[in-house]
Amino acid sequence: MALVQVTVPYKENYDYGIGVDLASSSPMGKVVEGAISGVTGAGGATTSYNVERIHTTSDLETKLGIDAKMSYGCGAFAGASARFSFAQSSKVQSSSLFMTITANVTLEVQSIDDPSLTAAAAQLASQPDAFAARYGNMFVRSVGRGGLFVGVIQIDTSSSDESEAISAQLQGSYGLFSGEAKTNFESVQKKYHSEIRLTVYHEGGPIDLTMKDITDAAQLYSMLQDWLKSFQDHPEQNAKPYYVALAPVVIANGPIPPNAAEIEHAQDVLVLCAKERSEILDGMNMMEFIMQHPSRYDFAAPTTPADIAKAFRNYQFDLDLVGS
Repeated sequence: MALVQVTVPYKENYDYGIGVDLASSSPMGKVVEGAISGVTGAGGATTSYNVERIHTTSDLETKLGIDAKMSYGCGAFAGASARFSFAQSSKVQSSSLFMTITANVTLEVQSIDDPSLTAAAAQLASQPDAFAARYGNMFVRSVGRGGLFVGVIQIDTSSSDESEAISAQLQGSYGLFSGEAKTNFESVQKKYHSEIRLTVYHEGGPIDLTMKDITDAAQLYSMLQDWLKSFQDHPEQNAKPYYVALAPVVIANGPIPPNAAEIEHAQDVLVLCAKERSEILDGMNMMEFIMQHPSRYDFAAPTTPADIAKAFRNYQFDLDLVGS
């Protein structure tokens, strides 16, 4: 199967026409040139908003736009990106209830409509190996400008059954974040002796977004409204590149990769490894939560807290193995 266009998060040094190595997502030399334009009559912005419960780290990664399957594994293990660091630090696990409030704003997307190789790249087109070493096998064709907002609400519980009970009690309040929802959250805290934790990650928008009370979900919604309003009032000033579309260099008359089958197989392996990594993180987060809250759990013989600590270390070893 030939390489296909993929959408990936923006990273430093990506720009129109820059070559990219698909496996690592590393930016290479500028390989393509051409006029950059938007779609005629499509200059408006696209905005989406969602409040939803999540169950796994993979769910959160999808909200953050770093789902390895969607990006064909591109750069799945290329360093600790800010988005992945946020997903990892959120410590999603089944013993707590996690909800996300997310929004995306995308301004007019611009792209290279008729790409062609640069003069320097064209000179290497007859040498596929040398070409790949200098320019990779993909290039930045489109850049999506705008922003991404992800807020995570964590309600600590002692079991997955308790999480389900709290979820049922809060049902219908997910999208409101009104006074009624605030009352529901406070009721949950008292009834289940739960702690509520709010965390936010955003790209684009004002840099001074804050909450006075980090346990008040209504303030999280207010922060989101301020973030969205900043794009309404000053879209260009608050926008930043937050995703790019990578296209195969072959569409610009670049050489067909000599190892296309190997590249495809490597991407499939990366997707599988990224999925395993997310599942390992879920298990590791669960063990860590139990270690931090041992009084909430009854350890039935022969299981002991030491066994939980051992399982945590084993998960850490598996995580290092998958990432190596």
